[in-house]
Amino acid sequence: EGPMAVGRDLAPAPLVAPVRTGRATPLVAWAGPALLTGGPGLVAARLEPTSPSRPGARGAGVVATLFLDDAAERPFATYPRCLAALPPTAGARGYAELEKKRAWTEAPRAAGDEDRLEATLVPLAPRGLGPPGAGPLVVERWPRGARAAVVFTDHADRTDPDALRAVLYGHSDPRAEGGRGAGLLGRGLAFTRSFFVRPGRGTLEDPETARLAARLVAEGAEVALHSVSDARDDRPAVASGLAEAAPFAPATWIDHEPYVNCEALSAEGAGLAPPYGVRDLLLAGGIRWGWAAGDVAGFRSVEVADLFAAAPPGSPSPAFYPLADDPRLWIFQSSFFYEPPAALAGALSDAALDRLERGRGLFVAHTYLGAGPAETRGRFAATRLCVRPAAGGGLEIDPDLDEALARLAARVARGSLLALPWAEVGDRLRALAEVEVRYREDGAAEVVNHGAVALPGLTLATGRPGLEWWVDGRRADGEADGARIWFDLPARSSRVVRASRWFWPVPLLPAATGSP
Repeated sequence: EGPMAVGRDLAPAPLVAPVRTGRATPLVAWAGPALLTGGPGLVAARLEPTSPSRPGARGAGVVATLFLDDAAERPFATYPRCLAALPPTAGARGYAELEKKRAWTEAPRAAGDEDRLEATLVPLAPRGLGPPGAGPLVVERWPRGARAAVVFTDHADRTDPDALRAVLYGHSDPRAEGGRGAGLLGRGLAFTRSFFVRPGRGTLEDPETARLAARLVAEGAEVALHSVSDARDDRPAVASGLAEAAPFAPATWIDHEPYVNCEALSAEGAGLAPPYGVRDLLLAGGIRWGWAAGDVAGFRSVEVADLFAAAPPGSPSPAFYPLADDPRLWIFQSSFFYEPPAALAGALSDAALDRLERGRGLFVAHTYLGAGPAETRGRFAATRLCVRPAAGGGLEIDPDLDEALARLAARVARGSLLALPWAEVGDRLRALAEVEVRYREDGAAEVVNHGAVALPGLTLATGRPGLEWWVDGRRADGEADGARIWFDLPARSSRVVRASRWFWPVPLLPAATGSP
């Protein structure tokens, strides 16, 4: 058998071309006599096949480059200057002309700082000697066997509480609040909704909008901040806005028009210098996630883009990453998802969602679902409204879009897809970096959570259907054929996983004599 590696789709495959792993993609590769696995501190790895003709080689193998840090895995960038005003050409398409940024390639280190990574080489028995192995195990991203996740991050521009209520529950009538059967929350689809703190209708200082925001939080969605206002906000304005928004416990900050709003993270906000450097204020206010202010597919036609597959398999494709100057603040990527509702519904096709699930992927949509007609000017934006006048008065969600939401909800109900807020998804993906699989000489594996964040429903792909699986001596939950199992993994804990056939032990690896 030639060299094998797990790619960003989390599927083992023959290693015939370079493969790049990164955050939330485990390092698992093997060739001939050894298995290579990653552990805490590993940011990325590049795996390349070798030729049997290579000097000193005894067969086809793997060359692995392990990264403690790499600028390509934290591609934060800022605009070269904060503009006084948007140029006349700016529009949904014209913004592409403004997307010229300066990359932050350096990661400061202070005296005494120390970076560490862990990786393990496990010796394997020669092929044909001893019982075949049941593993290796592959740590998957999503809980309880879910195959992919969808995150709608809805920007606050032109928010109208009636339109937002219609998107949430199908209709703008306040009696629809909390109802079931239509809209995002009405179909049980949690998401991230950003708001301006002020001023006026549609912001958090508006009682009607604040009530909707509170309901969002109560039903498992996330209230984020779309800056403090739609104008420039200096440090005092940002500090007071964070204090006013504190009842909603925002963890995510989404820049608004970073070309002209200097406090945006992608403008001057990621720094500390007054009047617009606000990174310290955001951290003090509970913000831990910021938007990259750019979309992996640019402003081209909408699609369900998997952030883990945005670049070729051998190139970096970071879906999220730390801010180099202060790793307490993390950045996430997204995909532009702004077209007429029929086009959005068409993009959310079963074929597209099947592809996302096969890739064990992540789609983060940059949307404007809650924009209302009263706040919208111009035909271009009007054709992209996701609500329409209802027959008996008020507003209702566009039926094509609602039908697409029903397709999403059906997948969520059967457990193959997740629809969650960004902070919940991002926190889980970060926590996976602290999970390590240790293979023991007795044929079992110990799954260790080194971190301070619990991982409910941690899913492992076993690679060997037809076996029985046990976790700490109890029969494991999972798929009927045993191809994937899941269990809760509390913070700073471990679980022992074993396999058997007809209750006869099966080792996870055909281990050779000797320690890893």
